[in-house]
Amino acid sequence: MFYFVCLLLALLAAGFVCWPLLNRRGVVAEVSHDEVVKDVYRQRYDELSGETADTQLRSEIENELGAVLLTESLGDVDQKEISRQKAGLSWALALIVPLAAIGVYFLVAEPELQNIRGAEEVLSLPADDPSLQSWAERLAAHTQNSPADDKSLYLLGHVYLKQGEYAAAAEAFGRTAQLAGEDLNVQVYWLQSRYLAASGVLDDFSRELAQKILQQEPSLGVVLEILALDAFRSGNAQQAVTLLNRALTSANDLQRQASFATAIRQVRAGMQTSDPGVTVAVSASTSPPPRASVFVVARPVGGGMPYAAVKQPAFLLPFEVRLDDLVSMSPERRLSQADEFEVLVRVSESGNAMPQAGDWQWISMPMNLSDAGPQALDATLTPPE
Repeated sequence: MFYFVCLLLALLAAGFVCWPLLNRRGVVAEVSHDEVVKDVYRQRYDELSGETADTQLRSEIENELGAVLLTESLGDVDQKEISRQKAGLSWALALIVPLAAIGVYFLVAEPELQNIRGAEEVLSLPADDPSLQSWAERLAAHTQNSPADDKSLYLLGHVYLKQGEYAAAAEAFGRTAQLAGEDLNVQVYWLQSRYLAASGVLDDFSRELAQKILQQEPSLGVVLEILALDAFRSGNAQQAVTLLNRALTSANDLQRQASFATAIRQVRAGMQTSDPGVTVAVSASTSPPPRASVFVVARPVGGGMPYAAVKQPAFLLPFEVRLDDLVSMSPERRLSQADEFEVLVRVSESGNAMPQAGDWQWISMPMNLSDAGPQALDATLTPPE
């Protein structure tokens, strides 16, 4: 359709340019300047016989009339030649200018972009939407012709990801990452695609990519979850617990918190470890707000930077959590290195880690992990008076 419109406009432009020339040519065919000059010359020549009897004078006048006739005839020939040249130039311009304009448009404007207009809708389309295949074909064709279009490559990666074409999605996001530079969003999708394409196995490059992402965003849950699953499959259950707890702590969605908490309990259930720690059984005298979160923290007596912390959604109450080095805040502040600590259990309706007015709270007596026997606490939460 676009090419038909261009051709139509070119023909229309040629018509506008050449119509005056065609119209003028018709008028010239009806009244010839050369014939008029000849008629005037013949009339003047016939009149000479009656005007003068002097043969010599009449001869001189005839010669002058002949010279004027010749000059007029040559001038008319020149004017016709000029008119023909102008007409040829006009025809050439009428054809060349529109074609040149079309060529410049194709060179600069990239008319094939019309085929991918509105492609951003692929980000919100469900995975079973039939239009995804059409977008995949159009975006693939465009990126083949324009390999430096990182935005189209990014959208193509999302289409492949929704279609389950994980290897193709990984390639698209990888090409996007090369063009977009240190774009965290692109790198996360690239990691996910590579992980899914490898059926849940991380190679060395994907691990390096994951660590690179965490350097920019240490609490990014989706990357922590991938690394935790990889650690568990590799037989490193302790590292899996640490990573899952980091993902749980950073998650704001209560359902994801519950998923991470369940995964931690399942991994711990299969672990054989004698590492020191304290088990805290948390319950509540009445149901807390359904959107609240529960923080279980081992901290210096009286307050301070925690040694270890666990976060759980309140709707899971009652539950048990384990505080040990696997859920320490950092390798430099392990719970096993604390001489003395207390356990704080707090219900936060806002889900904020910082204490706020109205929070439910329970605090243990001072304790340490060097005491003989298993360390266990029962924490019953009550609403503030």
